Amino acid sequence: MPGISENPQIRAILFDVDGTLVDSIAMIVAGLGDTYEKYTGSRPSEAEINALIGTPLIAQMKLFGLNPNDEELSELCDYTITRYGVHQHLETEFPEAIDALIQARKAGLRTALVTSRNAVEVEILSQHFRGWSWAETAVSASDVVNPKPSPDPALLALERLGIGAENAVMIGDSVFDLRCARGAGLLSGAVLYGAGKKEDLLAETPDYVFTTPSDLLDWVCNLTEQQHATEENHSCRTDF
Repeated sequence: MPGISENPQIRAILFDVDGTLVDSIAMIVAGLGDTYEKYTGSRPSEAEINALIGTPLIAQMKLFGLNPNDEELSELCDYTITRYGVHQHLETEFPEAIDALIQARKAGLRTALVTSRNAVEVEILSQHFRGWSWAETAVSASDVVNPKPSPDPALLALERLGIGAENAVMIGDSVFDLRCARGAGLLSGAVLYGAGKKEDLLAETPDYVFTTPSDLLDWVCNLTEQQHATEENHSCRTDF
């Protein structure tokens, strides 16, 4: 795993949302489970649903016996989002991970959210997510023809930020995030506290590995402190 000093030119951080900044696993498992049960008569296991996290809702609706046409697909997605609303109380945040986003932006790094949520889901997120105003742009699955693990979402985020891939890193909790980053030519960071399995994430050989949200915050603090080495008494953990 490269050390920060080996990559001093990081100018942008792209953050996944679910499982990275927001602990939405319980909400997703409950909401998707409700949809599958209603429309197929059976409920997949938590492990089976966890394996889907990081893929767009449209793709999730074509699994476990669901084979909807376009009209039915819209109905399924709408119903699922409604169920997410019912289970919204199960969603929490990873405070230190969000602090990492905030610190990155405060320190002058460019920031973006790159998520497999669709436009409707992102609009809902914007209404309650503490870190929303600290991300300069948000790329949803609705913004690209080919969502994660395609590199397209990361490339669109970089285009909006005006940053080259060689100066950016993408952080996420799924193999889809890491493959998206690699395909776009970015450095990649895997968080092990989300929905992804540790062994699967490490098999993707990410450039950075974060076991806890605190590890992610420490990394961003170290990175920004190095970039502001001439400033006295800089301590990012006291900035919030």
